[in-house]
Amino acid sequence: MNGTAASYLFQPDKLYTEYDVGDKTIQCGRRADAVKLWLMWKAYGDAGLERRVDHVYALADHIQARIEASGGKFALAFPRSCTNVGFWYVPESMRPFDFATADEAAKEKIAQVAPHIKATMQKTGDAMIGYQPLDGKPNFFRIVFASADNATFDDIDQMLERIERIGEDGGF
Repeated sequence: MNGTAASYLFQPDKLYTEYDVGDKTIQCGRRADAVKLWLMWKAYGDAGLERRVDHVYALADHIQARIEASGGKFALAFPRSCTNVGFWYVPESMRPFDFATADEAAKEKIAQVAPHIKATMQKTGDAMIGYQPLDGKPNFFRIVFASADNATFDDIDQMLERIERIGEDGGF
C-alpha cells in the first residue's frame, strides 16, 4: 500500500477519518493534476486564471488582516505562506495567548480548541477547515485558498464569527 502517514495532514482525532482517502495516493488524493490544470486553462484563459489567482490571494490577505485586527481572538500560528493561513481561535478565557511565552498547560488547552470547533462545524454541515499541529505548535486551523471563485470577504467574516461563537460555547 502506498502511504506516507503524514501526521500533520491526517489527524487521527478528527471525525470520519475512515473516509479520508488522502493517504492512499501519491499526492494526498490529487489525481491527474496536469490534465485538470490544462482543462482549466482552456476554460478560463490567461486573464481568467489571473483573476482567480488574484482572488485567492485577496481572500488570504483579508483573513490575515482580520486575524491581526481581532484583538487577540485569533492569532497567527505561522507567517502566511502564499494562500495558506495557519491560525488559532483563542477563547476569551485563554487570552492573551502568545505561543512564544505560553506554558505547557496553555499549549495543551489551545490544542483542544480547533478539533472541537471543526467537529462542531462538521456535524452541522458548516465549513470544512483543516487543523494540524506542526513544528511543535499545537493544533491550529489551516485554511488554504486554492479554488475559491465564489467565496467572498463576507463569507470569510461570517466563518470567523461562527468559529468564535462555537469556540466560546466550547467551555474552554
